[in-house]
Amino acid sequence: MGLLHSNRAVSPVVANILIVAIVVILAATISVFALGFVSEQNQPGPVIGESNGALVGDEAGADDQIIRVTHVAGDTVDVSEMEIVVRACERTTRVVNLPAPTARTASSPTYFPFDGGNFEGDEDLLTEGTVGQSWSAGVIHEDTDNTFSSGRSFRLRINNGACSLNTGDQVRIQVIHTPTNTVMIRKQLTAT
Repeated sequence: MGLLHSNRAVSPVVANILIVAIVVILAATISVFALGFVSEQNQPGPVIGESNGALVGDEAGADDQIIRVTHVAGDTVDVSEMEIVVRACERTTRVVNLPAPTARTASSPTYFPFDGGNFEGDEDLLTEGTVGQSWSAGVIHEDTDNTFSSGRSFRLRINNGACSLNTGDQVRIQVIHTPTNTVMIRKQLTAT
């Protein structure tokens, strides 16, 4: 008797290999689309590893308090991608449309660091200042290179008429990266 050869067992093995190969190729294709979509949706915002903040008196002798926030370490951020939220005296103001333009008056050669169109919410919480109160808004003003990077700072003026701070009162500041809606800086300052 001769040996009988059967080719029937080869067909199921080849079919199984083809099915596994098709499943692997489909899984790889789907994962590339899915992971690519997810990574586009979850881009992280810039990281500011360290910052400091302070409430300082007005250099011009007014009763207003100046908020100063300094970038100490971390990513560089374009000011046009920032919003600043200030909370004090149970009021909230958002500083938007940065960098702020220069507003000049005919009677004063000094400038006000904001033109008023940069504030939303309780708009009188912060002030542009008045004639004789020349002060620098720092990197959020259009007269700078408008990059918030290590060693750079910005300043905002709290309107004493709308928010008279007493010793121990709190001022809360958040700096938000608008493209990713990430809070980059969160500070709580205490009036002294």
